[in-house]
Amino acid sequence: MPVASPGVRCHLTVEIIEFCALSLVNLGLIALIIRKWSLVSAEGFCMAYLGMAVLTDNVDLLFRYMLSPAALPLGYREFAFRLYPTEVHILGLVVLIVGLLLANGNPRPIAQDLSRADLHKLWHIGIAITVVGVILGVIALFLVGATSAPNFYGALNRFRDEAIPFGGFWYRGADIAVFGLALTLPSLSGRRSLIAVVLTAMMCISFFLRTNKGGLEEPILWAGIALYVYNRALFKSLWNTRLMVFVSVIVFFGAGAKTWFLPRVLTRQSQGATTIADFLKLARATTATRWGDDSLYRGYCQFVNVLPDNQSLFRGSRVGVYALTSWLPRLIDPNKPDHPFRGLGYMIYSDYHTYPAETPAPTLVGSALADSGFTSLTEYLFAAAIFLSLLRRWATRTHGSLYWHVGYMFFVVFGGLSADEGILGTLYTLFFAYAVIVTACLIAKVTELFSIHAHAGFASPRLTLRSNESWSIRT
Repeated sequence: MPVASPGVRCHLTVEIIEFCALSLVNLGLIALIIRKWSLVSAEGFCMAYLGMAVLTDNVDLLFRYMLSPAALPLGYREFAFRLYPTEVHILGLVVLIVGLLLANGNPRPIAQDLSRADLHKLWHIGIAITVVGVILGVIALFLVGATSAPNFYGALNRFRDEAIPFGGFWYRGADIAVFGLALTLPSLSGRRSLIAVVLTAMMCISFFLRTNKGGLEEPILWAGIALYVYNRALFKSLWNTRLMVFVSVIVFFGAGAKTWFLPRVLTRQSQGATTIADFLKLARATTATRWGDDSLYRGYCQFVNVLPDNQSLFRGSRVGVYALTSWLPRLIDPNKPDHPFRGLGYMIYSDYHTYPAETPAPTLVGSALADSGFTSLTEYLFAAAIFLSLLRRWATRTHGSLYWHVGYMFFVVFGGLSADEGILGTLYTLFFAYAVIVTACLIAKVTELFSIHAHAGFASPRLTLRSNESWSIRT
């Protein structure tokens, strides 16, 4: 790249200073949401992912500019490329914060201090949810014909690449099973070896029964959230710096292992020997698809910059309509709208590549901006803030059901407010979460009923239901 003139360097310096100032404001608002509304809330969990995307993008951009600016997609112009989108991002976060303050300015804590009896109940809920996940997973294998080993991963991949007529939600069986197992961990105080066994099982399910990149980060993260929310004493006794480093190494190498593993099982052929250096390169490349200066946040910036020339693609409020209808299974509504961002990779990726079946991530603010610019940005994010606040108030009420609270945590970790897609799957995730919870409740009640009969020697016991033991879903 040619050496810039003094005038260009001066202009570039001003852009870098403006970029850094906007970056600090952007990250500060994200940190404010996490601190005030908690990392384990739907809004805080979304902001944690989004904050990592922004932070890694901004820091990596500065380092690459100092070391090899010619390697950047737009060279020196990368800083100017991010200025306007970051201003829009800040505006979107301000709208979200205003809505959260108005609807839930003094949020109740999400973490629960459970008694031993409640921890035992949580264990039963976790097992019931695991059973639901296994059932969904088995049904999924039969629906796509993945009953034979050679076809296993190829058939599973259909759930991610196609609009399945009978509903792609069956694919989430493995995730549901992992979440259910995570809920069993808080009741295992003093049983570290058993915790390790359960966590290993969660990691194996996530790694081998899904075709997503990575696979080890979610079980570890969900296990930590379950422990923090339902047994903070156990969480504090387990968590330390050495464990954090160990977990980070596992997650990093797990991403490389999955990238190495999947092509071999999907094509069913050897692709040559892989050295440790190749393995590390795969891990870095996989991590860079989400974290770095050419990943999630840059994709958002490109989307905002090219949106004015492509606004007609979202005519008819495609994002809003999809957000309201995505929860309907395609089996019930075969003509429901398709994903509004399907096949729009050229609006998000720096190399403009596009796959017709792919649904790239415009991020929370990008998806809200798509329909009608600042009007939809304000309406969608404000409505999302009100909705999330009311849901949290209901789930964390003082005498609320443990089942409903677990349903809220399901909603949180499954991305009810998504850093990738924003509000597109909010209603879908909500209905899906509580459908699983109601099913798990029925399984738990039936199991409890059989247990009562078994202890009574199959006699006809006289059941007296007190007010807090009704058959409604209450603790």
